[in-house]
Amino acid sequence: MTTNPAPDGDLPQHLALVCSQFSRLAARRSDVGVGTVSWRVVATIERHGPLRLSEIADRERVSRPTATTVIKRLEEEGLVRREPDPSDSRSSLVSTTERGAAQLAAWRAQLAVGVGGLLDPLSAEDRATLDRAAEILARLVDDHGG
Repeated sequence: MTTNPAPDGDLPQHLALVCSQFSRLAARRSDVGVGTVSWRVVATIERHGPLRLSEIADRERVSRPTATTVIKRLEEEGLVRREPDPSDSRSSLVSTTERGAAQLAAWRAQLAVGVGGLLDPLSAEDRATLDRAAEILARLVDDHGG
C-alpha cells in the first residue's frame, strides 16, 4: 500500500495514520511473541521509572482496568513488580524487574531486526531524515506526557 503525501493542512492526520500503520508493520515483521501493549508498557515503565497504575493508563491511553489487567499479567510473568508508594499508602508503584529489563532488550533486538530490513534499502539521506523525525516525535511525546 502506497501512502501519498498529505496536503499541508492534513499533516496531523497523515502523520498519525502513517505512524500507526508503521507501528503495526514493525510489530508484524518483528514477531516479539507478545502483544505490542505488553512491550510498550514495560518500555514506558523502564523509561519513566516506577509509575502508578493510573499513570501507566494515562501514558498508554488505555482504561485503568486494561492497565490493571496488563500489569497483573506482566507481574505474573516476572517482568514488573508492584511496591507500596511511599508518598501514598493507598497506591503502589510499578517498576521493571531485572527479567523485565532483559526481556525488553530482547524485544528491542527483535524489533531492530524486523524494522532494520525495512530500512536497509533506504539511502543514507532518507535514514538520516527518519532519525531526525523520530527525535522530533520523541520530544513531542515527552513534552505531552507520553
